[in-house]
Amino acid sequence: MKIYVKSNFVVPGLDNGELVDLDQSRLTIREFLEELSERSPTRVEYIRSGTQTINPDEWEIKINDIPYQQWEAGLETPLRDGDTVTIIIIPLGGG
Repeated sequence: MKIYVKSNFVVPGLDNGELVDLDQSRLTIREFLEELSERSPTRVEYIRSGTQTINPDEWEIKINDIPYQQWEAGLETPLRDGDTVTIIIIPLGGG
């Protein structure tokens, strides 16, 4: 399964630029984000610890430009070959 990744930062552990080629034929967005986290040299927590949600203060996640909040199955939304996952880090305010 090939999943394309767009981001506003360099995704740690993403060696092939914008493409992740996985052996699985079935994968949820949760499993995909966990796989990315495991590939990272320092673990990146996309999913809020102890919950079933993405931390909205740190991340905005989309599948094929559809925001996380609109997914019926939440983190159990299945990915399909060729899908694009957008991962946006939310910048911290201040100065």
